[in-house]
Amino acid sequence: MVKLLFAYILSAFFTTFWGILGLILAPFSNRLAVTLAVRNWGRSMLWAWGVKIEIENYEKLPLDRSTIIMYNHQSSFDILTFAAVIPFEWKAVMKKEVLKMPFVGWVSKVGGHYFVSRDGSSEDTREVKKIVSDIKTGPSVILAPEGTRSLDGRLLPFKKGGFLIAMLAGVPVVPMLIWGGKNIKNKKEFKLNPNNVINVKFFDPIDVSLLPRGKKGREELENSVRGALEPEVEKYLAQENS
Repeated sequence: MVKLLFAYILSAFFTTFWGILGLILAPFSNRLAVTLAVRNWGRSMLWAWGVKIEIENYEKLPLDRSTIIMYNHQSSFDILTFAAVIPFEWKAVMKKEVLKMPFVGWVSKVGGHYFVSRDGSSEDTREVKKIVSDIKTGPSVILAPEGTRSLDGRLLPFKKGGFLIAMLAGVPVVPMLIWGGKNIKNKKEFKLNPNNVINVKFFDPIDVSLLPRGKKGREELENSVRGALEPEVEKYLAQENS
């Protein structure tokens, strides 16, 4: 109980401190806001919760061009994790509810991150077009193709938006597995897991230029991302249930 309370207090402090710095930097440079404020926020928050990160295949990340990183989503700790480990400037595709979060939503908005309602509205269509236009010359994009958190860790059905963006933009797609966030704190218990480890694994970039155009190519891309992530998800589930 004491450790949990301490983690919450530190989380509030770090979010406020790095959030203020992010608000100062973001209007002038999203790159500085991400690499200085957001990255240190992620690292500080993970430290506050006693979380260690283990990374595999870090070298799979392209450093010389924009890319789309697609990750499985099971916990709010996923956001802290990719904030802490991605070494270059990026923008995230988030649900609009994030805008209501103090500091996190404010910094994200000022920094030009992308917000969608996921209802197929014309506003979402405009945002997709903006992402496609920006990513060809701008920073990489991070998104969760499931669109929401999976409570048991298993992959949910993928939304089509991220794959459409990738095909239209013509940039590589890197699947990223994040595992362990859901085990740090059970929603029904006021205690922390004493062995807090989040595993991160990057997979080979997928060259979308080699895929067919249109719906067929988008479906092949979706199958490739799921084919990379799902075996690893099932492996971790089997380990937890053994």
